[in-house]
Amino acid sequence: MTSATVPSRNRIGLWALTATHAANDFYTGAVAALLPFFVLHAQYSYAAVAGITLAATALSSIAQPVFGYVGDRFGLRWMSLAGLLTAGAGVAVSGLLADSYATVWIVIALSGIGVAAYHPAATMEAREAGGGTSGAMSLFSVGGNVGVALAPSAVILVVGWFGLSGTGLLIIPALVLGAVYLAVSWRHLFRRSATTAPAAKAAPTTPAARDDWRSFAWLTAVLAMWSVAYVGTSTFVSLYSIERFDTTPEFASIALSVFPAAGAVGTLCGGWLADRFGRLRIVRSGYLLAALSIISIVLSPTPVVVIITTAALGFSLFIPFAAQITLSHSYLPNRIGVASGVTLGLTLSLGGLVSPLLGKIADNTGIHFVFIVMAALVAAGFALSFVLKERHIELHNATDDGAQELSEPMDAEGARP
Repeated sequence: MTSATVPSRNRIGLWALTATHAANDFYTGAVAALLPFFVLHAQYSYAAVAGITLAATALSSIAQPVFGYVGDRFGLRWMSLAGLLTAGAGVAVSGLLADSYATVWIVIALSGIGVAAYHPAATMEAREAGGGTSGAMSLFSVGGNVGVALAPSAVILVVGWFGLSGTGLLIIPALVLGAVYLAVSWRHLFRRSATTAPAAKAAPTTPAARDDWRSFAWLTAVLAMWSVAYVGTSTFVSLYSIERFDTTPEFASIALSVFPAAGAVGTLCGGWLADRFGRLRIVRSGYLLAALSIISIVLSPTPVVVIITTAALGFSLFIPFAAQITLSHSYLPNRIGVASGVTLGLTLSLGGLVSPLLGKIADNTGIHFVFIVMAALVAAGFALSFVLKERHIELHNATDDGAQELSEPMDAEGARP
């Protein structure tokens, strides 16, 4: 069995994990969508809702590598289910407790920690179920895009009908999809993950794979450039249209909606292309196209063109996403959880840390200059990507009898021969 051949039961498992990823990241999007309602219905200040954002994102980003280490050390497959349920419960009770800001802050922080607990464990499972391919990882990853995209509509629906007390209904995705996942995976839920098995237990023909921390550090630097572009675009693209073209907030927000939608398409296409043409080629192509797309936003003559170029940026920025995750796994084959935690969690917080600086630039020189800075950073990521190297042998996949096999070798760019 090669990494390109996935048993049917593993395909079912991969789809179940993709569904839980949508549910898990739904709660990340739900927190952002709830903020205006906390201002309108609970009279929270802007500083107060900014504190809620900090509780949901910063703690989650920092915690993910910790949960990744725990997953590497002890397996703990059940963390994905526990994290999903915790994420849902925190958001569900937040509206019911809106009279107490301190309590809301705590439950939203717990929700963020639940999101953090989910990602490393679920990513390790998705890697096993999908045979370690970028295509399978892109399918799992796009579940998160879908969840974030669906959250605002769900929040508007329940809060519009029932007020903040309606947030209790938001627990439904966690309960339903958690039950589906449990039905599919209950036999393996408390079994030690194959990716955490000691190398000594592998097949005798399996060479020991060492962790390449230097390459992983370079990849993290590249991901930091990606993070600034992602967070910066999410924060400023609608404000850019309003400032430059005097559009209405409703029209300007269209760009903010198409950005993650195009990103979902880019994630799927990028994973498929990475398996066929090589991960490094796709990473470099994505960063180059993203830099050109950001420049196109700056040069856009109308707000409609801003929407189109923002969609192009979402697509190109997410083309490398799955390939970067599988690259991180190949660099740290003995620390898959840590690699997942840093790639999916900590690097995103780097963009958040730079966001106030981008705001300062926007205040002093105009929002258009923010996009010029982001284009330069993405171009720097493109240049840094040439330092990255491909590892010719992927981590092994577990067979039904518990043995492990080598995946197919790849060429210098990471493509299957």
